[in-house]
Amino acid sequence: MAFKDENFQALILFAHINRQGSLSAAADLLGISRSSVSKQLAALEKKIGSRLFNRTTRKIVLTDVGRKVLQEAHSVESALQRIEHISEDSRSVVSGHINISAPIAQGRIHIAPLLTEFINLHPKVTVNLQLEDRFIDMIAENVDVSIRVGYLPDSSLIARKLGDVSWVLCASPKYLEAAPPLKAPSDLLNHRCLYYRNSKVSMNTWTFVGEHGEEEITVSGPFSINDPGVLITAALDGAGVLLINRGLLGNTIEEGRLISLLDNYQVVGGLPTYVVYPEREFIPAKTRALVEFLVEKMPSKMSSD
Repeated sequence: MAFKDENFQALILFAHINRQGSLSAAADLLGISRSSVSKQLAALEKKIGSRLFNRTTRKIVLTDVGRKVLQEAHSVESALQRIEHISEDSRSVVSGHINISAPIAQGRIHIAPLLTEFINLHPKVTVNLQLEDRFIDMIAENVDVSIRVGYLPDSSLIARKLGDVSWVLCASPKYLEAAPPLKAPSDLLNHRCLYYRNSKVSMNTWTFVGEHGEEEITVSGPFSINDPGVLITAALDGAGVLLINRGLLGNTIEEGRLISLLDNYQVVGGLPTYVVYPEREFIPAKTRALVEFLVEKMPSKMSSD
């Protein structure tokens, strides 16, 4: 059975369908129509002489033949990646396009300015930064480098630690003028609190450690949102008390626009921050250069703000 170029493309498409879990999702990822995906899969199945998926209205499941073909499809993908990266690594000049993912607030405040510096150092590099507060599938979404806050469940990624998130409780002088006393964590129950919330998590349980041990408080308030930058703006406008990553505040505390609170307590829950990239036999020069740059520059950004 002779295979042509289009058959190799169909194998890669087949691998994308399996990763995404549906023909429609694979079509959206690749920017083509679902009918085109269906036709290419049908042509591949005809060439092989066997169905690759058992399909229902809700899901697709690999057949025995599909599992064997998937192994070969992964081999084709790996071979193409190695061919691409061999040429990049053979050059002394760092060049090429890099897709990067980062959390919204940290990406806006820390990563974007650093990327400007990086592309000035490497003018033959172009970058696309996507800001979103979710763990992405780096392989399926063609992301070269990702910034992740928290512990990493995916062991297939190479991770380099950039630092640790530290938390600070704060509020604006405007809010504190008319607010009740705040001398212990339990006093937060009498305050308007601002907190991060998305469709999966609500970060309104705050834990403190003082001379009498650990104290956990579930707060409430008028405003929750999935953008830490907007929460900071709300705190600056006097909307309430905020527990936030200190590295996102800039000089607002030093300038007196926000006041640090409960300084005799330690906030529990600092999280590590990593730069991660997919494990590959050949790491492109552009990826290696960016990772080393972030490992050098990012810790001081996180600790000095």
